[in-house]
Amino acid sequence: MPEPIIINEQQEELIHYPDKQWKHVILHNVMTDIMFGYIPLHWHHALQFMYVIKGELIVHISGSKHYLNAGDGIFINSNIIHEIAEQQPYTEYYCWNVELPHISQYVEFEYVDYILQHTQHIPYIVLRQSETKYEDILSFIKNAGQTYDQQSTHYQLTILNYYYNCLKWLYDYMGQHVNQQRYQFDYRIKHLITLMQQNYHHKITLTDLSEHIHMSKAETIKLFKKYVGYTPFSYLLNYRLEKSKEQLLLATYSVTEVAMNCGFATTSYFIKAFKAHYQETPKQFQLRQLNLR
Repeated sequence: MPEPIIINEQQEELIHYPDKQWKHVILHNVMTDIMFGYIPLHWHHALQFMYVIKGELIVHISGSKHYLNAGDGIFINSNIIHEIAEQQPYTEYYCWNVELPHISQYVEFEYVDYILQHTQHIPYIVLRQSETKYEDILSFIKNAGQTYDQQSTHYQLTILNYYYNCLKWLYDYMGQHVNQQRYQFDYRIKHLITLMQQNYHHKITLTDLSEHIHMSKAETIKLFKKYVGYTPFSYLLNYRLEKSKEQLLLATYSVTEVAMNCGFATTSYFIKAFKAHYQETPKQFQLRQLNLR
């Protein structure tokens, strides 16, 4: 049973650490089992290392879309907004989350603080297996994932060894790339995402969005598309469709009720949008899922 991805009302992922005194967790995820192969835009305080075991992931981050094949990975710095989807069914990957250390953990804190200071320049690093310079860190992440899966004697010490090697690799990498183009993330994007996800079941207009962040309508669209990669209403439509799938799975609502619950103005528009996105009608999806149980 995969660990659920829990995202709070501010769209921050609430990471569950099995050991409260050891803030490491490495999830062996099969994307098809998680939110229908899709994890919506979110962020977290933890440092995150990912390694694709098989299949292909798509990571939307900083207004760009990155395709990660088996053997590739990515490092995502603290508080960087991102979205994860699968390009191929049943894609598997390790997701290693490490909570930020307390200042009392002096040595680790010094290294991690240096990495955090470079967030504006290096919010993430795509790790390609085809490039020799990434071989070491990819090996550390992969081996840490396998060690966590097995959880043999002293596995935590082994994972800490891989983690400190990752920190050293990141420290060296960032020292060599201090002149990279500065990354500017506008926190108004988080405000817009939160507004839409909290109110998706109501009518939301461009005026609502623009007034929420005190910008013109045209500037609001431009800003959102710059950092997310598509317009606010494309994002809102996708989010409503994902929420509709959750309600259809309950089998307690009719298609019309689901449409209204998820903010669609008419049932016909909901059916049309759903079919265009998933290649089947809401009813076909609901019946197919019921037959799988």
